Amino acid sequence: MFRYSLAVLAWCLSTVVAAAAIMGSHQQVIDFTQPDQAAKLATWSDPQHLGCTKEGFGWDGDKHVSRDGWIETEPFAIGTSWRPTHNAKIRIKIQTNYPAIVSTGRDSKAFYTPSIYVRYSADRAHWSDWQPTDLNEDPRAPGTVLYTTRVGVPERTCQAYRAKFQEWSRRDDISWASDEDEFCRWLVKQDSDYFSKERPFVGYVQFLLETSFKGSLRLTRFEADVSWGVGGIHQRAKGPAAEKRQQNQNGWNFRVVDER
Repeated sequence: MFRYSLAVLAWCLSTVVAAAAIMGSHQQVIDFTQPDQAAKLATWSDPQHLGCTKEGFGWDGDKHVSRDGWIETEPFAIGTSWRPTHNAKIRIKIQTNYPAIVSTGRDSKAFYTPSIYVRYSADRAHWSDWQPTDLNEDPRAPGTVLYTTRVGVPERTCQAYRAKFQEWSRRDDISWASDEDEFCRWLVKQDSDYFSKERPFVGYVQFLLETSFKGSLRLTRFEADVSWGVGGIHQRAKGPAAEKRQQNQNGWNFRVVDER
């Protein structure tokens, strides 16, 4: 399940729409007690032994015996459909059929603390390396775990991309000078390997969970909240199709495989 929210502050200046910022968030939720839904949103190792039932993800067996394994979520898009973000803040919660932490403070004891990693992509085909998240106790819900991190692209990394985009946006034969989705489609026609060499923004994120799954102890829910922001200054869209795209806030949707 994917959810998103958006807040925009804007005013009009001639053909340019200036916005203080476009801030939004997208959420990926996987209910492992719903096997059919979970199988569409994640893949996992050792499916002969690990899998989903109405009790959640795991395997039936002695709770003192464990099986090493991993779960990889499906990539999901963040940002707007016409302008990707360059950084994002991530918060991840998990639910299990037993306490994740039974005590807190100096004598805290964690029962279920898998390692969770994140990576990002501009085109859903070429990815950054996996990066670890930080494990904390959720301050809003003592006794439960919260994973946090940020992903982002340094300004230096995206300078060449931005220069190409600015040059492209001055063309007379384009429908909307602020549409980075259209620009990226044009870009890979000029250089089909561009996004295999460069990752100038964060269009998609993906998560990897690794742990030793103990017998009969189940992971029931995975919930990732990703907050992002993009600059708000942009040209007014020209024509109904471009205007419709401007209103689409369902996340970045450019994929390099679509252009080959």
